[in-house]
Amino acid sequence: MAPSEPTPPASANERYKALFATAVEFIHSLDQDPNQKLRMDIDRVRAVRTTNFEHSFGHNNFVASKPPLQKPKSVDGFVEHLKTMAPKLESWDTDITDVVVDENRSVCTVRASYYMKPLGADHAVENDLVWWLWMEEGGKKVEKAVEFIDPTAMAKIMEIMMAAKS
Repeated sequence: MAPSEPTPPASANERYKALFATAVEFIHSLDQDPNQKLRMDIDRVRAVRTTNFEHSFGHNNFVASKPPLQKPKSVDGFVEHLKTMAPKLESWDTDITDVVVDENRSVCTVRASYYMKPLGADHAVENDLVWWLWMEEGGKKVEKAVEFIDPTAMAKIMEIMMAAKS
């Protein structure tokens, strides 16, 4: 049985709920959608990001050793990144485990596990990520995201992908 997704506290005000909902939609915009050519709804990905969206990766030491992750990506750059990853995956599922909202700064932190099954893999690899999300003033779209990758999980996923190429 999948864990239940977090919900805002009952006492949350409307601003808190809006930021929380945007953070959750941001994560779920990356959900697998078998009805789409890429198996991901790119319009949904774009809809929750501002036109000047900036995506970057962490942790600094890990990113320093991975040139493709070093430069921030625009929304178009992020979509291109997704287009290179999705075809290499048989499936992916997401469990959001926690959402923290800072109303004053319009920032949310989300912890989510992505169960990514590369083509040819026997099982999915859990990629435990932490996202920092900075929202636009109205709290309905994300302006900036930093994705903190699980380097061990990514190494395993890449190992499986490389083995499948051989």
